[in-house]
Amino acid sequence: MKRLLVIYILLFSFAHASNPVSVPVRHPVYNYFERMETLGYLTNILDGIRPFSRAKAARLLKILEEKRAELTTIDKRRLDDFLLDFRYELNPSKKYAEMPDKQNWYSVFASWTNFKKDFKRFFKQNHPEEENHVVMWENENSNFYFDYEQGLTYEKRSDAMYRSASWQSYKFRGLINDNFGCALEVSLHGLRGDEGYVEDHPILKGSWSQKREDEPRYSDRTGGELAWNTKYIDFNFAQQEVEWGHGESGKLILSNNPEHYPYISLSKEWGWGKFTALHGKLQSFAEDTTDEGAEIYPDKWIASHRLEFSLWRRLTIGLNENFIYGNRYADWAYFIPFNFYRSVQHKLRDRDNATISVDLELLVYRGGKIYGTVFLDEFKRSELFTDWYGNKHAFLFGFYQVDPFDINNFSLRFEYTAIMPWVYTHKYKINSYTTDYNSLGHWAGPNSEVYYLHLAKDWHQRLSTGLKFRQWKHGANYDDKNIGGDILIGHSPSDPQTRKFLEGILTTEKRYEVYCNYEIFNGFFISGRYGYINLKTQEQTEELNEFYFGFKFEY
Repeated sequence: MKRLLVIYILLFSFAHASNPVSVPVRHPVYNYFERMETLGYLTNILDGIRPFSRAKAARLLKILEEKRAELTTIDKRRLDDFLLDFRYELNPSKKYAEMPDKQNWYSVFASWTNFKKDFKRFFKQNHPEEENHVVMWENENSNFYFDYEQGLTYEKRSDAMYRSASWQSYKFRGLINDNFGCALEVSLHGLRGDEGYVEDHPILKGSWSQKREDEPRYSDRTGGELAWNTKYIDFNFAQQEVEWGHGESGKLILSNNPEHYPYISLSKEWGWGKFTALHGKLQSFAEDTTDEGAEIYPDKWIASHRLEFSLWRRLTIGLNENFIYGNRYADWAYFIPFNFYRSVQHKLRDRDNATISVDLELLVYRGGKIYGTVFLDEFKRSELFTDWYGNKHAFLFGFYQVDPFDINNFSLRFEYTAIMPWVYTHKYKINSYTTDYNSLGHWAGPNSEVYYLHLAKDWHQRLSTGLKFRQWKHGANYDDKNIGGDILIGHSPSDPQTRKFLEGILTTEKRYEVYCNYEIFNGFFISGRYGYINLKTQEQTEELNEFYFGFKFEY
């Protein structure tokens, strides 16, 4: 791996001015770009892979700046904020508004004057205004930023269960000589509440956490990135959230459902398409122990290809290969970016979990689009359209409508997802489509069905509200029979040779949610929601009310 890294560096060391540092997948600019594309102001943005680079985000914002006269008032105001947030990528010579003349760095803690000025400015709701930074340094072709995030959430259910979470995140990013960037984020989490409810908190992602008796549960998370942009190819060595495919309720190909994992990727984007090759190190399960009792975790890897292209301005198609393999060192054949992995897998004795998928996005009319994904885990041509268990496939269909009935900044989204039994599983447990026991793809898992509806309305660039409905059905394995409902249990010769969708111990969860998000001041957010949950498993039905409140401070 070290030799390969050196080879890639030598091959692609031609300088090309750009900022390759990634924009985190949870950044609000992605929702803004999707809205603008659906309205027809952006075309061919190739958003089937996230994250984008900051350079790409800046290019899209520049296009929108040229069309600002056509935007709604709220869209213009959000554009103004984003243009300042990506100010350096758009125009490196333009200085931060609060930075003194003849100085190229700024910090709120640099002087008492800075602190008083920023403290007063924080409570004024100025518009437009650039995002806050604890420390920033910029020159013509290099920069450095240090940001801080503090958050707190509290949730309580009608069955007297509660949970709360608090976290601090320290974020660093920088750019050297226009085309080499780096980023680092370290987060510390503390969780309190009732056992069972706390472990399911989204902040944990089902991963490891530390709990001592009569103490809160603690966890930490770190990630980072080395990014290099050249004239010929972009190189990333990172540990961060990655998403492939389409869907708001969940993604079938690669999602941010599991804990993020380290990976190396090479990508090249043209005006009509983008190619990406990714190789990552996954977290496996404990397979054995040493003589001293320490657990042994075997190696586990993911190798992925994606070619995304636009046949015409309204249609974008993505072709994907995603292979999971383990119990051996990283295989060199999967490191060659332009190899055909399915053929490679055959030559490697057919030991790996081979999946292929196709996704598309079609702008049907201005303001409305449809999108979908077909995920093929395994199939046999002679058994197509039968109930053979090996027809392991999943599909997602979605519809997104922006500003229907001439209601500005209102959107409607509907999605349907069906995941057949045994999808994501493999006969060898090490090759399950998981990392740290969680699905790399859709959170619902095999033998599941999801209906999703989302209505959203923005009343101001700082205030948004919405209504969500989600129905999830899942058929779990019987105690004495495997029917393909557990992502960690593959098919064995003694299991049924046919499948039946949603067979098994059926759980149906209907969740209704009303939410409100408000940015009180620049970088200070509060959110609240009320949810009604109807949970039915076999003959048992449970009804719950859930209340949520949270705040987040970014500087």
